[in-house]
Amino acid sequence: MTAIEMTAAAGTAAPKRPMSGAAAGLDAALGWAATRALAEAIRGGTFERLAAGRADPTELAAAVGLPVDRLLAQLAALGAQGLVQLEEDGRVQLADHAGEVARAAAVVLGGGVPAAPSRLDWPILDPALGTWAAAALAPAGRWLVLGGDAGFVRSFGEGLDLSHQAEDAAEFGAALAGEDWPVGLDGVLILRGLGRSAKTAISAVIEAAEEALHPGGCFACLDLVLDDDYAGPRHAGLWAFAQADLGGEAPPLTLNFLGLRLAELCFTPPVAAEAPDGVHRLIWSRRD
Repeated sequence: MTAIEMTAAAGTAAPKRPMSGAAAGLDAALGWAATRALAEAIRGGTFERLAAGRADPTELAAAVGLPVDRLLAQLAALGAQGLVQLEEDGRVQLADHAGEVARAAAVVLGGGVPAAPSRLDWPILDPALGTWAAAALAPAGRWLVLGGDAGFVRSFGEGLDLSHQAEDAAEFGAALAGEDWPVGLDGVLILRGLGRSAKTAISAVIEAAEEALHPGGCFACLDLVLDDDYAGPRHAGLWAFAQADLGGEAPPLTLNFLGLRLAELCFTPPVAAEAPDGVHRLIWSRRD
């Protein structure tokens, strides 16, 4: 699914539930993206052009002088705020209340477009999530954990023969490239390390796991709930805008491509469960 297609999904209300600290933190971290996208659309003419009627995204990009990819990210962020919607014919139109929102926002944003931060930090991994993941995966034997902090790893790996490589370790990058994996593993858990655009990294990791795992061994990934079906409760459109602005400094997401790639190799169909914090999702599969 492309960035613009998420505007359609954004119009579907997610079930209400209490917001965890991690979810509230993620919302706060992405608040700048909502403001920046709104300011860019007002100053650049997106709202003015759409006020005249529905528009094809490619034609709209040319009209407002933006590259198509940048406009799609902007529209996705506006869609996440319920200000634009994608029609069945592929054209975009303003929501009924968007004009009023834009006029009010223009007054507040008269000082200009807010600058993007230099980076976005991950939502905190609560150590309790390690206990939750262990209950879901029932790990035993020899495991490799890539990423995460010591608190999570301790709560996940009690009683395991466990190797851990933190994200700030030089070995972590090599492992994500499929290099220097131990063999004879019963399981591998990757914490928030697979990128939304890095399909080559996903493939390399899965191929490395295929070689390293015993038959019946478990491949698992705990990543953000914002995968490429854009159906999660957090603002996927704002996250896409953040990635467009920050590039490699934006924390990555796990694609549905992960599940597709697992199915192509020697793994059972993947299973997924949303973590209690409402921000992370655990995906796992067994090696045939």
